Amino acid sequence: MKRIGNLQFVSIVFIFLATAAQSQEITVAAVVSPRHIQFGEKARLDLTLSGEARIKHIEAPQFNFLPAFLAVPLHSETTPRLEANQIAVSMAWAYELIPQAIGDFTLSDIRLAYQGTPYFANPGSIRVSGTDTYVDVSTNAIHRVEAGVDTHEPYLNAPLTYTFRYLYTTVLPTRESPTPRLPTFQGFFVETPQKRPLYTQAIRGKTFWVEEHTRTLYPQQKIGQIVLAPAELLLPLPQGRKTLKTKPLTLRVQPIPETGRPPHFNGAIGEYQISAEIERGWIQAGHELTLTVRISGHGNIQTVTPPTLPKIAGVMVSRAEPFEVITSTSRAYVYALTPARQGIFRIPAIEYTCFDPIRAVYTTTQTTPIPVSVRPHPNDPDLIEDDSSMGFLWFILLAILIAALGIGGYLWYRTGFAIPTRRKPNTETGTDTRKGSGFRNRNTQDTETEPITPVSQAREALGSLIDSDTPENATTFANALAHVLYQYLEDTFGMSQRNIDTAREVCANAGIPKPILDALIDLLTKCDYHRFAPVSLSTGERNTLIAHAERVINDIENHQNTHNT
Repeated sequence: MKRIGNLQFVSIVFIFLATAAQSQEITVAAVVSPRHIQFGEKARLDLTLSGEARIKHIEAPQFNFLPAFLAVPLHSETTPRLEANQIAVSMAWAYELIPQAIGDFTLSDIRLAYQGTPYFANPGSIRVSGTDTYVDVSTNAIHRVEAGVDTHEPYLNAPLTYTFRYLYTTVLPTRESPTPRLPTFQGFFVETPQKRPLYTQAIRGKTFWVEEHTRTLYPQQKIGQIVLAPAELLLPLPQGRKTLKTKPLTLRVQPIPETGRPPHFNGAIGEYQISAEIERGWIQAGHELTLTVRISGHGNIQTVTPPTLPKIAGVMVSRAEPFEVITSTSRAYVYALTPARQGIFRIPAIEYTCFDPIRAVYTTTQTTPIPVSVRPHPNDPDLIEDDSSMGFLWFILLAILIAALGIGGYLWYRTGFAIPTRRKPNTETGTDTRKGSGFRNRNTQDTETEPITPVSQAREALGSLIDSDTPENATTFANALAHVLYQYLEDTFGMSQRNIDTAREVCANAGIPKPILDALIDLLTKCDYHRFAPVSLSTGERNTLIAHAERVINDIENHQNTHNT
């Protein structure tokens, strides 16, 4: 009976101890760190289950954070400890959380079971931002980066603007500043414009400070798709460095269009103008005259090439040193012009063609023609000999012209055409009887005896120039003389445009002999010279030019009458 009593006492004690063990408090915990990560980074989940007594028969935790996170087990461990003179054991599990999306996520409860009794722990929430954004959970400060271009389809060698922006709401509490790292831009010619000052921008109710880094890029090597690597910003945070990254940018580089491309296009990309200037309006024969041609505007200055100068008869053109004068928006090219003989020559209009990528069209600009007066060099024997040979040639041409005038006068007489004369005024008749002038006063009654023809109108206009009492203004006189000559050519040959090239073409088609044509062109060139590079003209010089004009008109009229007869 005593044994039975002992067994009953032991059983009661065991039941009491078991009940007491089961009643021991069980603690579960779930901790996620850090609470804010970027997409591509990883967080850690730590689970622990512990009590005041030895714990047995613990089941593995059960949870599922998909589709927001993928949980990968790292390890588990058992930690024994002494609690109230008893051995107690704590269990711990560690997981790696890999984000699958961007946003703010509240994680679901985690279930742990001990001896059939379930226990739950909630890990809380976690924020996943993109690789371009960092948010300080404690201060809610935002740091963000972004990159963009003004066009995703640039032309080859045409400029595009790349902009990297760092936006933040609060300055980092560190001495070290954030460090931007831009792509290398391989395959591009890169220019760095002046940095824009710091400014603010309101975004979704928050004020951001904005720091910009800009580059001008010119794709030079590849046509087709080009991917610009992400830009980075190194943030020196108190808890360690963090790198923000922008998204990559995809460009599609287009070739320069073939449609509408001029044959003399040399690859200049942008919007440019061309201008030309000379150091002075005259030069001695055999000496060099400096011509500066400047190309300026906006675009890829690296594509600008030297313009091609048209050929100038009797002038040797060579490049002079230095070849180029370069700035960020222009280039200047210097040429040396060496005329071989005296007289007047024209620097023709110089054309330059470029492709405007903004309007996607080819544009051509040109300079204004420049007349140059070439004076003889008295100390150059070669030029003196050349002048003497030219004088002999002019003597022969003058003899031919005199003979032609004689024949023409006879033919005019036969056809009833009389050269009007100008006489000094008679107090009774009101006529002009001056000798040798060769012009008729159209204000007298003598005009009724002469039919109105292009040549008579030209002679009358030339006579008005002789009688003009206006000041000796070279520009005004040259304009008036050129007007008389062009008006005569229009009335005689129906010339449509008033320029030297058209005059040469019209007279050549009419069969005007070369000596007469050369004299006409020389006279028109002198008019241009005095119009665009005016110098003072004496009365004698003016009358000499008028006499030359009369002679040229008479020679053309003689040829026309002879040819028609």
